[in-house]
Amino acid sequence: MVKVGRNSPCPCGSGEKYKRCCEKKEAELKRTELPVGRFRYEPGSYGGLGRGYMPSILGYKEIGPDSWAEHLCLVKPDTVVEDQDVATSMAEKHLAVARQAQIDGGGSPQDFALSLRHEGYKSVSDFRMVNTQA
Repeated sequence: MVKVGRNSPCPCGSGEKYKRCCEKKEAELKRTELPVGRFRYEPGSYGGLGRGYMPSILGYKEIGPDSWAEHLCLVKPDTVVEDQDVATSMAEKHLAVARQAQIDGGGSPQDFALSLRHEGYKSVSDFRMVNTQA
């Protein structure tokens, strides 16, 4: 994960300097206890034909032995492409960078989350997953 300078534009896209926008929130996030449990993440695309597709990452939480439930959906709303596979490929790259940031941060899930935040991913509430593998 690239370290953001205090006077750099904030990676959230607000147009503000990082020090005046998200620096304090991110410092607090690093101190916050994250949900307990095991999670797994899958890259994908969010959107639809005619509307375009955004890179997305779907997070699953373990709810039992070999049992996972959809937990969250992150999308990169500033990137809309016409090809679903291109959006998924972008999400795969971002997910790999986030996993490496977590490794580089000593296994910290906060570093994983911050890496995706710096890429511009935002949480989608009330998301619906469409199974395309019939």
